[in-house]
Amino acid sequence: MEHPVGADERAHLRGIGLIVTAFALFSVTDALMKHLSGLYALPQTVFFTTVFGMIPILGLAFWQGGLRTLATRRPGVQVLRSVFGVSAGYFTFYAFTRMPIADVYAILFTAPLIIAALSALLFRERIDARRWAAILAGFAGVLTMLRPTGDIIDPGALAAFASALCFAGSALVLRHLGRDETAPSFPFYGNLLAIVVLLPVLPFVFVLPGPADFALMAASGLTSGTALCCLLTAFRIAPGPVVAPFQYTQMVWGVLFGWLVFGDVPGPRLLAGGAVVIAAGLYLLRREASAARAPAPEPV
Repeated sequence: MEHPVGADERAHLRGIGLIVTAFALFSVTDALMKHLSGLYALPQTVFFTTVFGMIPILGLAFWQGGLRTLATRRPGVQVLRSVFGVSAGYFTFYAFTRMPIADVYAILFTAPLIIAALSALLFRERIDARRWAAILAGFAGVLTMLRPTGDIIDPGALAAFASALCFAGSALVLRHLGRDETAPSFPFYGNLLAIVVLLPVLPFVFVLPGPADFALMAASGLTSGTALCCLLTAFRIAPGPVVAPFQYTQMVWGVLFGWLVFGDVPGPRLLAGGAVVIAAGLYLLRREASAARAPAPEPV
């Protein structure tokens, strides 16, 4: 006799499907950006990706209630989150100009470790000894992947790590300050800030793209915006500990696109360090899920 699937389980499955789709689309965007950054200045490719990314985001806003869903009660929080988000995106795209996609992803996967560490240091969240051990192990994996040579560390690796720091800052702003804001408002204001910042730079770096390259820029923005919408919806309909571990499926896409499109084959440092980082991140997510399921203590 088959066990009937409950409403919560169906929501969880939809959330998992959406987040797997989101990170596959993010990987498509990243491959397109890596290709385009070899042909055009990075500010130009980021600008057009951001502009076209607004289309799915506005579509999500209309679907969830219209333009009123973009109203904000806390503009300062939106600005702070946008600065972190825009910085994370720009550092990531710069890293792609210097490193294979999978190498960048492996370093970006330190973000959950950074979030856990900063939560303890800045917000006094309790982190037990096992979690601290996982955080330290994850950062040891990062040092393995940074590939220092003499006194030089690869600028792309540093940019990827800076992106992970900025992403962690964005996540902490969302967790602790942005609970009263709507989901579509965060990517909307982040993209808006990127457009405002990059527009004055554009005349100095602009090169007229051909129809094919302009179509790739548009595709990069549309896939990026759609991925954000899938990500936001996944976290809205399913608990974070259920869907968050599926971020690591992005490594599969990173290795695949890097190999098929750019001829990049992962080296032993990436495989060793990346495995440690992913294992540490999955352990922290598992501990978070167990803590969420634990019953609250009885009042005294």
